[in-house]
Amino acid sequence: MEHADFAAFEQAIRGPDHEVDLFGAAMIIARLGGHPVDPHAAARQLDLIAEAVIDDVGEGAPHEALAHAIDHQLFTVHGFHGSFDDYSNPENSYLDRVIERRTGIPITLSLVYLEIASRVGLPADGIGFPGHFIVRYGEPGRETYLDPFQQGARLDREELLAMLRGLDLGGARPESFLCAVTRRQVLQRMLNNLHVIFRDRRDLQRWHDTIELQLRLTPWNPSLYGERGMLRYRLGRLEEALPDLETYVAATESNPSPGAVRLLDQLRIRYRNTGEPR
Repeated sequence: MEHADFAAFEQAIRGPDHEVDLFGAAMIIARLGGHPVDPHAAARQLDLIAEAVIDDVGEGAPHEALAHAIDHQLFTVHGFHGSFDDYSNPENSYLDRVIERRTGIPITLSLVYLEIASRVGLPADGIGFPGHFIVRYGEPGRETYLDPFQQGARLDREELLAMLRGLDLGGARPESFLCAVTRRQVLQRMLNNLHVIFRDRRDLQRWHDTIELQLRLTPWNPSLYGERGMLRYRLGRLEEALPDLETYVAATESNPSPGAVRLLDQLRIRYRNTGEPR
């Protein structure tokens, strides 16, 4: 990715959360794939699906009718479905490729659903269920939960709560995991997925660029600075690695990674002996 991409991401996430350009930011994340990304073409595809939904039920249709029309257009007419057999393919996390290929992981398929819902006037939110992203639509107190990864399967709230009670939630109330997530949290979750994929594949440049985007969302996270510093060292960007590692070690003074401390010491010795600028 280019410097302009990171600057565009910063612009997309600027301001209060309700002003975050979720679609635009997701399109910038798609540039991690290295392929040409055309946000206008992707938006046009979503517009056409939304127009078909309105054609099916008419303007001002009840929420339940809108939701079932979205289901019909997305999952029956256009064949969107979960990528069960190729789940860790990073293309499942690039929104433009998900729209083109009509397959993805829970969070990107949920984002497609939310984009259509916003176009047709259906109140809908993303729900960050542990390990599986889902969608909630409808009026407060009369919400319906559905799973776009399972082609819109409806989910019972009490069953979801029962599943949550069987998990280690770190002391959090199960009901809190059925609340709407913010736009920034959606982007964080998309980037977290790609972070794991690129780390496991040892794709150093994309791993690094994913962290660059993550730091735009959570600039207070010292572990990301430490990870970026070690990646910059491995990518030969030593002068940039040094301040990242200094930031990480200073912020985790009580228990920093021994590997990061050793690497920082090596860099300090190098600059002290060569006189290269810091």
